Amino acid sequence: MKKKYYFEKNYGIYIAIILFIITIDFYSKKWILNNLNIYEKQKIFFILNLFHVHNFGAAFSILSNQNGWQKYFLLIFSSITIIIILKIILKFKKDKNKILSYSFILSGAIANLIDRINYGFVVDFIDLHIKDWHFATFNIADFSIFIGMIMIMKNNYYNS
Repeated sequence: MKKKYYFEKNYGIYIAIILFIITIDFYSKKWILNNLNIYEKQKIFFILNLFHVHNFGAAFSILSNQNGWQKYFLLIFSSITIIIILKIILKFKKDKNKILSYSFILSGAIANLIDRINYGFVVDFIDLHIKDWHFATFNIADFSIFIGMIMIMKNNYYNS
């Protein structure tokens, strides 16, 4: 028996959030590509720089030092992940917290997939640091995924 998915008219707000995050991510990366050379750094304030890098791998540049096979692997993996997240969202029906959490993750996954399709890599540019210690450089899509994961952990913690 096929499972029926629930589509509520209120999904429009989640679609709007997803499109907004994808748009902000796309144009922020486009600005970086047009205004900063690769590896160029621009100080914003004492803990934040813009730093233009290309990530040919996954999170934290995992697989980036491979000889190119990872591009296709990550394209396929990202596409499958997006399909799975869409199915998860549709199964939650009226659980707005879970739908919102997964919408953040979905928007980040789609935005980074767009980069992989357009450029063969993901554009990263947000460099958070404390003095000489730098966190991994990331982008709006990565931050969206991070926020979604935090929301899921919070929901699971308070619902257990």
